[in-house]
Amino acid sequence: MRRITQARPRPRAGRFAATALAIVLGVAFVTATLVFTDSLDARFAAQAEGRADRVDAVALPADPARPLPADGLAKVRELPEVAAAAGTVRGEAVLLDRGGRALGGVPALALSAGGAASRLVADEGRLPAAPAEAALATTSAEAAGYAVGDTVTVVGHDGAEHDFTVTGLVDFGLDLEVAQRGAVVFAPPTARRVTGAEGFGEISVRAAEGVAPERARAALAHALGARAETMTGAEFGRATAEDAGVRTRTIGTALLLFAAVALFVAALVIGNTFAVLVSRGRAETALLRCLGATRGQVFAGVVAEALVVGAVSAGAGVLAGIGAAVGAVRIGAALPGAAAVFGPGAGALVPVVRPGAVLLGLAAGVVATLAAALRPAYLATRTAPLAALREAATADADAVGSRRGARGRLAASGALAAVAAAVTAVGTAAEPGPAAMAVVAGGGLVAFGAVLPVAPLLVSAAARLAAAALGGLGTAARLGAENARRAPRRTAAAVVALAVGAGLITGYTVVSASVQATLAHVMAREMPADYALVPAGSGAGLAGDRRLPPGLAAELRESPAVGEVVRVRRAQARLGAGPGGAEGAGGGAAAAGTGPGGTVAVTAYPGARLGVDLAADTAAGDLADVAPGRVAVAEDTARRLGLGVGDSVALGGDGPGAPARAQLRVAAVAVDFPAGLTLDPADFARLFPDAGGDSSLLVTGAEDADAAEVRAAVERVAADHPGVEVSSAAAQRDQYGRMFDGVFLVVAALLGVAVAIAVVGVGNTLALSVLERGREIALLRALGLTRGGLLLTLAAEALLVAVLGTAVGAGLGTAFGLAAADAAMPDMVPDIPLGRVALLLAAAVPAGLLAALPPARSASRIRVSSLTSAGGGGG
Repeated sequence: MRRITQARPRPRAGRFAATALAIVLGVAFVTATLVFTDSLDARFAAQAEGRADRVDAVALPADPARPLPADGLAKVRELPEVAAAAGTVRGEAVLLDRGGRALGGVPALALSAGGAASRLVADEGRLPAAPAEAALATTSAEAAGYAVGDTVTVVGHDGAEHDFTVTGLVDFGLDLEVAQRGAVVFAPPTARRVTGAEGFGEISVRAAEGVAPERARAALAHALGARAETMTGAEFGRATAEDAGVRTRTIGTALLLFAAVALFVAALVIGNTFAVLVSRGRAETALLRCLGATRGQVFAGVVAEALVVGAVSAGAGVLAGIGAAVGAVRIGAALPGAAAVFGPGAGALVPVVRPGAVLLGLAAGVVATLAAALRPAYLATRTAPLAALREAATADADAVGSRRGARGRLAASGALAAVAAAVTAVGTAAEPGPAAMAVVAGGGLVAFGAVLPVAPLLVSAAARLAAAALGGLGTAARLGAENARRAPRRTAAAVVALAVGAGLITGYTVVSASVQATLAHVMAREMPADYALVPAGSGAGLAGDRRLPPGLAAELRESPAVGEVVRVRRAQARLGAGPGGAEGAGGGAAAAGTGPGGTVAVTAYPGARLGVDLAADTAAGDLADVAPGRVAVAEDTARRLGLGVGDSVALGGDGPGAPARAQLRVAAVAVDFPAGLTLDPADFARLFPDAGGDSSLLVTGAEDADAAEVRAAVERVAADHPGVEVSSAAAQRDQYGRMFDGVFLVVAALLGVAVAIAVVGVGNTLALSVLERGREIALLRALGLTRGGLLLTLAAEALLVAVLGTAVGAGLGTAFGLAAADAAMPDMVPDIPLGRVALLLAAAVPAGLLAALPPARSASRIRVSSLTSAGGGGG
């Protein structure tokens, strides 16, 4: 039996070609992902080890919002365990490029450096020492084209411009924030002057001679108390590498999920192949049973055959994956923005192939192949010895089954569909976010599982409809549809494989389009003007509490091209509770809060008339009624807090432990208005007396001014204030649109591997169909069917599989894409991009025709004379 098993794959090697290709693609995907992420991790670890020995212990603020006290450095320097200590001032400043614009559009980190215990050293030149000197992060210097000796301009916290001479370039290693924002380094007094920061963002120490790093860390912790988080230099290096690797692992996990989809689709193709080969070899199996082979030996024979095919194909897949990963590493190292995507250090990658990646790739391919072959192996054991004497031994055993079996399939599918609906309902009812999306995705997986039992019934029904519809194309096309109906289980496996890939692509398309539509809606609501002026970095969420310089609104109003300027002030207020807290209909909900720590966004528009200068529809009340003591509430906020017109809500300032200082009554519930509460400027000033300047300015052009003239006027004023950005809703929509389009192309390309495997599966189904029906094809040729007619027959069958699989996948993908989008963000605006979905459906036609070509070529080689041969063209 062992010799028979070993000999089996050789004459049937051609029949395993599609199976092997499916395994190779899936395993290559897995291996390439593992090698690529291992290469990134190795780079991060090497960088961390190279920088960990510069300091023996490090202290960071336990609360990022509260820096370490300035007097803490003096206490640390007095410790007998410490030989030297340095404090790092940490803030932000706007670094201007050579054109006078904010580099990268966001404020850069501004830090101090110097002293024997500083972690930062200059890789080129030296660290700054004088007030007019600065050093740049290597990433910032490369982005702006600066070099040692150049003069750079930095905008400080007060909006004033400062010129500095670049004395050195600093490699910040694994600092993700620097990789994204860039950094400027100053001497400590200069850093405080430019940033306005108090205290220290970090204190690093060198241990005294003979003092272990752990002992120095303990002394540091005792001196600084609970306000500091301390660690040794080695621990700090490992933590930095861990943080840098988070993005890598996130990307790696996402890629492995795509690889898992590809392997699942490959498993369907593999199972289909072995099912047909077992059915085709029933006579051979029955003969072996007659010669004394037991059921266990028959089962072991099929499994061993699968093991051989899986191992050989997985080995080829591993080699292909390593090659692909090496190429990806080379390309990634050459990309200018690699550090921003994969983390710092990605620009100096070296391929790392670890045994674990190779073994996992091999295991994935072999396990997927064996798992897919188990059911066919079990069916092979049910072959009776006397089947060798019957003609039925080679008959098609792929019928759907009895009515009772069909009812069982419908019942199983219905049960799974009910579970999918219940899980999806739970996800959509939960608080929007990643967890809710994951629940909906689970419901989608169960829904695809519900398709499996009824897929043969769907194939039979679709084949009948196709046969009627294709009748006008002649007998050959009708035969193609009938052929799919004759082997519905085998055809169903190809349909499901294609549906998985099409469904995932469609689902992501719907989610992406819905998120874009929602962001466009929110931007239109938050910026009801032609242009907005905001502090640099506000669009990226990195500006913190930065405010616009005073007098900017007055400068804009001086231009005849500007019609109206609305000042906007924003903050986060605490929701009050208990006595003096929320009352009325919103009492309980308001106490619960809507943000971190029970906070709510509040906005005021000094000098603007609500309902006139800023108009919006209202669900209840009137915006014109907003006055001291009376507020407007955005509709979604009112719904979450349970507030209505006439209800009362207590608000407190944003300082820690600040008591509620305003009892306000709801005057209006506004539709399409900025989220949170809109206050009268007097109430805002009472709650936030230290808020500073405006958060943004909304600019509308004069009625008779040309659009280009308005933009030029706005940009002219903004040019005099380098820390100010000009934004428009249209520009932001274009920016987000380009970003989402880029991500869509990447995701579609990754899922395209699964679709490619599914198309291979369609061709495999047709090839196996040709293999089984060799004598039938010879008879049709004898009766006058031309080669063109034979191609039409196979093309019709392939088109049926491709269109049905794509349609089922697109339907499920659209439904669950809408559900996932609803679970992703509150107040989601659903959007189905019909153009992209139609393009996906249209792509099924060429995919089906492409899959039909190799089987058609094989079928055309079957000779009429094979009718008189024993094999009948079985090959």
